Amino acid sequence: MKNHSAIRVRVPASSANLGAGFDALALALGLHLTCTLRESGKGLAVRVRGEERGGIATDETNLVWRSFLRLCGENAPPGVELEIVNDIPLSRGLGSSAAAILAGLALANEWSQLGKSRDELVQVATEIEGHPDNVAAAARGGFVASCQGEDGWVICSKQRWSAGVQVVVVLPDFELATSAARAALPAQVSRKDAVYNVQRAALLVAAIAGGQADLIGEAMRDRLHQPYRAHLIPGLKEILELHGVPGLLGVALSGAGPSVLALCSSHAAEAGAAIAECFRAKKIEARARVLPVDEQGLVVERAAG
Repeated sequence: MKNHSAIRVRVPASSANLGAGFDALALALGLHLTCTLRESGKGLAVRVRGEERGGIATDETNLVWRSFLRLCGENAPPGVELEIVNDIPLSRGLGSSAAAILAGLALANEWSQLGKSRDELVQVATEIEGHPDNVAAAARGGFVASCQGEDGWVICSKQRWSAGVQVVVVLPDFELATSAARAALPAQVSRKDAVYNVQRAALLVAAIAGGQADLIGEAMRDRLHQPYRAHLIPGLKEILELHGVPGLLGVALSGAGPSVLALCSSHAAEAGAAIAECFRAKKIEARARVLPVDEQGLVVERAAG
């Protein structure tokens, strides 16, 4: 690094799938992981703050640091302080690992002045994460569709979110490992179910682009992952069948869960309360948060040392 100023990156949370868009659609949300890297005396010092600081490693196993080393390689500094302020719940289906990976790569890119583009960072992050949906949304912000080409390169397209659609996330008081949620999925699905999801994923993108909020409920229905994960998340079956809630447009499992994302035309707090009550009926505490959509995505800046 050519000077000793600190580097700060901010990465948003993300909710993937949005129902039918399994491993293809994601939305960046206004919860953030902020990481600051500065030179220090010797070795690695990791300091963690924020509402969701519990469970974040403070040694060399830290995911932000491991991702930093993946890109920085031999240019890794001999002594640094990594300050982490995290407000993204861990293991709740809100892209916490994608945010940590992207943060580490962005810090390394700036520290070593590698000059990698945002698309190149998304590519490396996808190789680490295993799929591009959360990574692409966290990097670009907004509503993002992504896929991988035949050569493995990530292709993504961002669309601004509809101003008339509010987002509420309901977080039940338990964690669910992505590996367990993935293991619940079948190796094969019927052509009928595959077509069902393709139709609705396409409809959701068109509905958001065209401001047709009345189509969102049908567009968020899914047959590829939510039915197979419902037994892991008490209350999910009832949540997906909610109707008659004022302002509620559609509901989906957020990523691999267990959090639930709801899209609303109004009364988002009331919709969140109705979803939380479904968890409480299963003796699981839950809290609802109305969140803005983050349109910025990854932010990298120099900070005071």
